Amino acid sequence: MLVGDIMERDITSLSEETTLMEAISTMAIHETSGFPVLNNEGRIAGFLSEKDVLNAIIPGYLGHMDDNFRMPDLGKIKAMIKRVGNDPARDYMIKDCITFDEHETLSNAVMIFFRKKIRRAPVTRDGMLIGIVDREKIIRQLVQDKFKDDEA
Repeated sequence: MLVGDIMERDITSLSEETTLMEAISTMAIHETSGFPVLNNEGRIAGFLSEKDVLNAIIPGYLGHMDDNFRMPDLGKIKAMIKRVGNDPARDYMIKDCITFDEHETLSNAVMIFFRKKIRRAPVTRDGMLIGIVDREKIIRQLVQDKFKDDEA
């Protein structure tokens, strides 16, 4: 089975100019952890994830997740969101994001998802965005395929 067989075709994407606040709202509305970011020509310029948003709001957050780390109080977090909320997505997105061609096998894709520690990735055809695939959906499909094989 291929990535293109299970990808989501109804894709929401952000532009490089989308503000961080708009990106946060879009993530909340769509209940998802990240989106492809497109340039003016409609090509993938990067990917903005919830992890990138957290790093923008609380710089160094991910590097300090040890037993001694203390989250700032809600008031400070709101102030930090206000400080970076109008910044464009291009300032925080991963520019060299991982993408999958629609013909990539699911087994290859799942290895990349785990090696690179990502949850979602854009799917392309001839360099253009045509879908999105996530780790959960790939694993679910692999498990379903395994049970089908066992029944046969």
